[in-house]
Amino acid sequence: MIAYRFGPHSADELSFWFDRVGAEAMLAAMRALASADREEASEDLVATRLHEASVAVARIVLARSAEDAIVKSETAVRLSMADETIDYAMFKLREFLATGDFSPAEFAAFVREGRKYDTQVYFCRLDEQTALRAGG
Repeated sequence: MIAYRFGPHSADELSFWFDRVGAEAMLAAMRALASADREEASEDLVATRLHEASVAVARIVLARSAEDAIVKSETAVRLSMADETIDYAMFKLREFLATGDFSPAEFAAFVREGRKYDTQVYFCRLDEQTALRAGG
C-alpha cells in the first residue's frame, strides 16, 4: 500500500507512507524509470490519497525530467524527477526494505507551480493508524 497526503502542517509538505508491498512497487517503478531509454519516460502507481476527512483512490505518476517538480490534481500527483533524485529515491526505498524504516523521513524538495516555496517530500513507514485510515 502507498498512501499520500499534502499537509497537515503546511500545504508545501507532501508525505508518502509505504508498507513493504508499496515500497517494492515504487522501487520497481523507479528502476524502470532509471533504465528507460526516453528522457521523458513515466511510470504509474495506484495509491490512496488522504484528505482532511476522506480518502480516495489516486495515481502517482513518476516521470524523468531535467528538474524536480510536482503537479497536483484531485486524482493524481505527478513527481517529475532528475536522475539524481531517482537514484536517491531508490536508495531510500532499498534502505526501507532492509531496515523497515525511513530515517530520516525527508526525501527531496520539489518545485510546484503557484507555490512560493518548494514542496518538501517525505517518505514514511506506513503506521497502523494511517493504514486503517487509508482502508488497508
